Amino acid sequence: MMSFSSTTEHRPGPPPGAVDSLLEVRNLSKSYGPIRVISDVSFDVPRRSVVTLVGENGAGKSTIFNILSGLTAQDSGTVRLDGQDFTPDSHRKAVARGITRVFQEQSLVQNVPVYENLLLGEEARFTRFGQWIDRNAMIRTARQIIEEAGLDVDVRRKTGDYDFSTRQSIEIARACLTPTILRGVAEPLVLLDEPTSALDRRDEEAFFTLVNKIRRYGSLLFVSHRLTEVLDISDVIYVLKDGAMVTRVTPDETDEHQLHGFMVGRERAADYYYENRQQPPGTAAPAIRAEGVQVLPDGPGVTLEVRPGEILGIGGLLDSGKSRLGKAIAGVIRPLAGRVAIGDGPLRHPEIGHSTRKGLGYIPAERLTEGIIAGFPTAWNFSTGSGGDLFSNRFGLWRGRKERSATLAHIDALAIRSATPDLTMARLSGGNQQKVVLARWLERKPDVLILDNPTRGVDAGAKQEIYRVLRDLTDQGVAIILITDELLELIGLSNRILILQHGGVVAEVPAPPDAKPEEQHLVALMLSGPGQPAAASPPPPAPAADVPAEAKPAILEAAQ
Repeated sequence: MMSFSSTTEHRPGPPPGAVDSLLEVRNLSKSYGPIRVISDVSFDVPRRSVVTLVGENGAGKSTIFNILSGLTAQDSGTVRLDGQDFTPDSHRKAVARGITRVFQEQSLVQNVPVYENLLLGEEARFTRFGQWIDRNAMIRTARQIIEEAGLDVDVRRKTGDYDFSTRQSIEIARACLTPTILRGVAEPLVLLDEPTSALDRRDEEAFFTLVNKIRRYGSLLFVSHRLTEVLDISDVIYVLKDGAMVTRVTPDETDEHQLHGFMVGRERAADYYYENRQQPPGTAAPAIRAEGVQVLPDGPGVTLEVRPGEILGIGGLLDSGKSRLGKAIAGVIRPLAGRVAIGDGPLRHPEIGHSTRKGLGYIPAERLTEGIIAGFPTAWNFSTGSGGDLFSNRFGLWRGRKERSATLAHIDALAIRSATPDLTMARLSGGNQQKVVLARWLERKPDVLILDNPTRGVDAGAKQEIYRVLRDLTDQGVAIILITDELLELIGLSNRILILQHGGVVAEVPAPPDAKPEEQHLVALMLSGPGQPAAASPPPPAPAADVPAEAKPAILEAAQ
């Protein structure tokens, strides 16, 4: 069996001058206080190529991106861009040299038009007489960017009018095309940090078309936890572990399971979703009931129930209303109609404060805007959901020592890398931030947990840790509603799956551990027309959790 220990052959990349590289990184190191984040990292980005960095959350990928984009300075090491020394001390200077970036969390201003976001910071190029902004010229340039990217977007519309996936596509287009269209950069370098984690299938197709267009005259440095996607798009793959470079491979030298092994130091478990621990929910009274919950103006009401120890999966396209349904059941937003009962309580209009007191926890999809306050310490973010009861006494005095000890206990239990109670959340990787959000609700020992894309932007090893925690919770009788865009995750974890279209349930699909439905079947249900029947019983299950190679074209074709 192949070993994936830290003694794996170290191949930091070819020596300087061995290839015609747009970017050369040598012996890069960075520490934050006593914590060493990256150590002697070296790699190359050849001209007109796609180079991918993979590794667990906390492996140092975002730190490398921060150095290259001028947001932080390395402690030691050198960077050369297009044959010249490159040490930007600001993001603006990095952009001026032709380096642009798509951040892991969106950085668009939602209440301004799309064209203003596309050209944010470039307004001086469109001023007349130094005072008046030529908005028509901005709109024409923005349209050129959008058309070149192949997007169906009105640049005059408010950015927030578009869904999360479309906003992500707008941000990708801005990073990929403005260096050439606006600044005339001959060979741009685009840094893509988890750009596809929130894209639906149709937008993914547009993204890959855009990547192939960019690589004709520039290069891309890519970070993704979707290893199948990494193998499809990359020319070279570098693997980071614990801040050090483990190996350098090409897609034809490796596969998904081997990459996972390099990243985490072990092979991926065959039972990745712990399906052997999936238990039937039994006949106990429902832990949560929803009746007639309506979330879209023209949509029907949704009625469902989840029993203790059961995972109810909810799937659908981005416009299906599945995220709004989760928010409505939790009481984060008020549904247009319908009521919810938690435990043996009465049906009532859901409200998040009441739901939390009754034993419900909710983890949102958009971590940075809804899940955390990035500038605040880890301990503060951890205790946010429990400040009124668990961490203050009856006189309202804060119990800081208890907060700190509880935070440390969860950091240890969930292996939250590089975290301390006093470290700000902005210093943690996206996956470790997500673990803090999960820990917030584990501390409350909920009876019901609603999770919306809980592993978005999380590496394969951390995903498996989260899956284990979810199985532990079901063993304890917690009822879980899982909303996710990851089909294999939806299939592998759920007891039953509800498929939504236009805010209503079009199918309920059983998913027992010995007869899991196929991806193709769920995709067909998501895409079936209004008048088409939605079969409730799945076809015979695939022999393995992974999609057969011959089935992938059919799935992609169905999703167009």
